[in-house]
Amino acid sequence: MSALAAFRVSVLALLSDASLAIFSNNDVDQALRWALSEYSSRRPLIRTYQFPVIATTGVHILPADFIARHVTNVELYDEDPDSITDLYFDAYQRDEQWVIKTRSEVSAGEVLQISYSAIHTIDDLDAAAGTTLPAADEPFIHVGATGRAAQMRALDRIETINMNPDVVKMYKLLATEYLSSFATFLTIEPGVRICLPDFPDIEL
Repeated sequence: MSALAAFRVSVLALLSDASLAIFSNNDVDQALRWALSEYSSRRPLIRTYQFPVIATTGVHILPADFIARHVTNVELYDEDPDSITDLYFDAYQRDEQWVIKTRSEVSAGEVLQISYSAIHTIDDLDAAAGTTLPAADEPFIHVGATGRAAQMRALDRIETINMNPDVVKMYKLLATEYLSSFATFLTIEPGVRICLPDFPDIEL
């Protein structure tokens, strides 16, 4: 079973919908994207990117395929780790491309080592190659995605003319319990061991 398939199974189990009678895989995937985004805001995936400087300049336009949430650090790379130096910089996006402005010019032939934050991935979700989440945190992504899926289902029901108030109430309760637990988890320092809470047994 692929990583994405395993995440789907876990979320659908929490939603009591293993047969996909109510939620589709697309619904679950959308909820997983939301949970990953929220998780990554608190516990970002930090990666590094090396950018060779072609011409001496203080303005460095990164390739269009460089995708990041934030640029967190810029260094002047050296093969000797003790000789790597931090650079003062500004980073911003212009025309959907990242631009790094260093306070001083960087000579042609030098290499910038750029640290940046990105959203965590689940293998096969949006063609991602690999899952970057710590294994211990995966159950909480299940919880967050479940809460989001239930919340969206409740909103869909509210907007339906022939809505069933009891169904809306049940989904709203489920969403509140799961999203509250997910939010609590996100406020805890990484590495702290906590247990998943007991959730109400709700028949949907």
